Amino acid sequence: MPSFTWERAATLSQDFRIFNLLKKPMLSKLVVEKVWKKPGQGVVKINFNTTANGRKMSFGLVAKDHDGFVLGGRASVMDKNVQAKWAELHVLEESISFARTKNWLRLEFESDYVSLMNRLTRMKADFSTMGHRIQEILKLLDPFSNVSFVWPLRCYNKAADYLCDWAIVNNCTKDFNMDYPLEIHDIILRDAIN
Repeated sequence: MPSFTWERAATLSQDFRIFNLLKKPMLSKLVVEKVWKKPGQGVVKINFNTTANGRKMSFGLVAKDHDGFVLGGRASVMDKNVQAKWAELHVLEESISFARTKNWLRLEFESDYVSLMNRLTRMKADFSTMGHRIQEILKLLDPFSNVSFVWPLRCYNKAADYLCDWAIVNNCTKDFNMDYPLEIHDIILRDAIN
């Protein structure tokens, strides 16, 4: 009886290639599209991110229109020693300020910091210091006609990620319009093509 069970298991394993890493699996892997996702018509999407290095924090933000064209952005470094959640919240505020100076009305903010995006999309009574600060920042959105918050996969935020690293390495601040830095050109181009 045990040899029959073993033979049957061996046959099934070979038929279905279960736990056999030498052969191609019968079920294909789920393919995830890893490119920037375009917002709706007339919406400006602002991707933002932060990074920290010791007592310095840097951030990058890139604004694109519904066709994927870069409308502007900012990279900056600051002498701040803060936790990641406070750094991301600061960059959200910078992103809102940046959008206000450009007079954009329909916005989609995108960050790969899950905790912040969850707090922004699932607002409920939050009496913490962070919740209070979020409420203050959300009041800055009053002039805009349409605002949404999106949590993408990390691979969608490549340009903002690169700007963070670039700012901290070069220890500088840079604002740009459609004349974005050559350093992110390839990243932007790859996203626009795909």
